[in-house]
Amino acid sequence: MLQTLSIKNYVIIDALTIDFGEGLNILTGETGAGKSIIIYALGLILGDRANTSIIRKNADSCELTAVFNIKNMSKIKKLLNSTGIPSDDDNLIFKREITADGKTKCFINGTFSTLRMLQTIGDELVDIHGQNEHQSLLKIENQREMLDNYGDVAELSLEIKSIFERFTTLKNQLNDLKNSEKDRLQKLDLYRYQLKEIESAKLSETDENDLEKEYTRLTNAEKLFNLSRDIYSLLYDSDGSAVENLGKAKKLIENLSMIDNSNNEESENISKILEETKTISDTFRAYKDNIEFNPDRLEEVINKIELIKNLKKKYAPNLKELLEYADYIRKQIFFFERADENIEKMEKELKNIGSKLKKLSLELSEKRMITAKKLSKEIERELSELGMAKSKFFIIVERETNFEGDYNFNSHGIDNIEFEISTNVGEELQPLKMVASGGEMSRMMLAIKTVLAKADKTPTLIFDEIDAGLSGPMGQIIGKKLKILSKNHQILSITHLPQLAAFSATHFYISKYVDDDKTITSVLKLDENKKIAEISRMLGGEKSTDTSLKHAKELVKQAK
Repeated sequence: MLQTLSIKNYVIIDALTIDFGEGLNILTGETGAGKSIIIYALGLILGDRANTSIIRKNADSCELTAVFNIKNMSKIKKLLNSTGIPSDDDNLIFKREITADGKTKCFINGTFSTLRMLQTIGDELVDIHGQNEHQSLLKIENQREMLDNYGDVAELSLEIKSIFERFTTLKNQLNDLKNSEKDRLQKLDLYRYQLKEIESAKLSETDENDLEKEYTRLTNAEKLFNLSRDIYSLLYDSDGSAVENLGKAKKLIENLSMIDNSNNEESENISKILEETKTISDTFRAYKDNIEFNPDRLEEVINKIELIKNLKKKYAPNLKELLEYADYIRKQIFFFERADENIEKMEKELKNIGSKLKKLSLELSEKRMITAKKLSKEIERELSELGMAKSKFFIIVERETNFEGDYNFNSHGIDNIEFEISTNVGEELQPLKMVASGGEMSRMMLAIKTVLAKADKTPTLIFDEIDAGLSGPMGQIIGKKLKILSKNHQILSITHLPQLAAFSATHFYISKYVDDDKTITSVLKLDENKKIAEISRMLGGEKSTDTSLKHAKELVKQAK
């Protein structure tokens, strides 16, 4: 759930932090105070598009932070781990900075992230139902997923997906094999030629680096010989060499120690240095003696390097991928050489997999149709209770077929699924995404969410002015629905209806004031008494009266 939201330099918000609670969180306040702005800010944290106009006047940047509790949310933690983002505890921190030059920075748990990652994880955490906001329920794939979750067929759907992937792979391989004999033989000849060319080079992954080193040594053989010879001469094989001078110094120290033994340690040290110098001398002598002056070998190395370059130009950008390509065509040759045998074997397997795919897809389709009828009726009943008694709701489950009448299989079965609704008498059913009324859209989403509460795993649901255009009595009905929904989800709802606000578990009052010629938005979490006073204000206008206060207390009492 959403624990904390911090906003800095966003539109008319200077700086504020809101600590949300479990259950139903209600936000109220005068029009223009900034209630919806808070929801829009959360949308930006979750990956919505932004422009510099949202940055508060005279500020260099806007900073938004949200802290979520992800305890028991294994899917989120698995997603974080797969991207290398730390998730050691139950807190998940989203942060987004938008600068005046249009740049944006995103962070998840302190790790630099992408906007796409914010969106991906955000979709699992929060569902915002604003009058003009993107609705996750409008996506066809989400509608199908919710239907499957509600009908408890999600596992069957996943099994079909796995079988379909194997079916598709096998079918493509079989089609390749069934190409004309001429094409197959041409491919086989080509692969054999390519493999022979690569294998004749006798390559390994270390060849290229080793060849480059050998080429450098062979082209610089004379220089290397002279350098190593001079080093050996200075250290050992010349008058006044290092070894000769160290030997003389050693004898002098020994003579000195016979008179004063306080320098015995230095005598031992110089003996070690002398031995190490001899060892180094031997190393360079051996290196000098092993230097190869071999024009024939140099020519071989140059030819091998050029051969590798040509092979990389033809087949792969680097030696590792070149060797991998060789493995691939080796398998293809094996595959094509046994074409007839493979075709027979694959056709049999494809037939078995196809039969299983059809059987399970039909089973899934039947269950979906039964579930769709039940779910449609329940959602329609909820809509009626929410003041949309004339609405008709229907879930289409239509089996897709081709021109020959065979089923078109895909990763989710054979069904095209879409939620449709008609909000007025005489209107035809149309897809959910075509419904234009904001108030109707919010109530429709509430109805669907209420029915699908157990199936929908999104922890935080946000309803921006779900009561738009509705009367007080309807606000009380919506309040009851939200309270029921808040048993399975954290709910954030902006409202103008006191009847709805009375059901809050946590109530926030949003206001704005002018300070030093700047408009500032503030948020106050209300205790029970202040909550009653705010509901009284909503009932009676600017000034509460004894009547409105009494009415407010009664609404709160009824809501408990």
